[in-house]
Amino acid sequence: MTFVRQLGLYLLCGALVGALLLAWIGLVYAIDVYTTAKVSADAILNMMLTGLLSVVGLPIVHRALYRRFWDVSRKTAAGELRPGAAVPVIGVASPPVPRVRTTWQQRALYTALYVVGIASLLAAYAPLGHHEALNAFLARFSAGRSSFSSLATLMVVYVPMAISLGLAMLLLSGDRKRLEARTLPPDETLRLQLRQDWVFSFVAAYVLIGFLSFLAGHMLLAYL
Repeated sequence: MTFVRQLGLYLLCGALVGALLLAWIGLVYAIDVYTTAKVSADAILNMMLTGLLSVVGLPIVHRALYRRFWDVSRKTAAGELRPGAAVPVIGVASPPVPRVRTTWQQRALYTALYVVGIASLLAAYAPLGHHEALNAFLARFSAGRSSFSSLATLMVVYVPMAISLGLAMLLLSGDRKRLEARTLPPDETLRLQLRQDWVFSFVAAYVLIGFLSFLAGHMLLAYL
């Protein structure tokens, strides 16, 4: 990345942070002046951060991971990357995913996954009270900072990942059997391979955004 692009990226991030802070201040003022709702400023900021991560961050992260998953799958199938070998370093540009025909069932599946994913992230992490309850649970069953972090990782990362991967494998079990039969035409094989990469990259993005949402709420409780 050139210096000019790095500078532009830093300026864009600074502008986004400034816009977020201004929106936060304006929303807190509007709620306090024009409504009777009793919502704290940190609760409003948590809802804003969770909404931004869920609605904007999830599609961006998913798109990047989708390209990465496809690149690894392509290289593995071509023999350029052996199973179990180290995958390319994160940050290395991945080629674009090829365009293929998708069925209406496939598009409906993608839409449903996004609706359920965003709704569950907002339901779990947008209310600051949920963070307070989760932090109280983690503190109760942990013996110190290290065990708190381990238990938080288990609850926020590994449990959602295990459940999501289990559901994804059930959804794609039929595709896996059809691919293993090796009787499909090339375009149908590519479509099913891309659908697998799409779903599994969505699971990875979903778990990552859930962790970032938890981390944002935890930091708000700790420092605001």
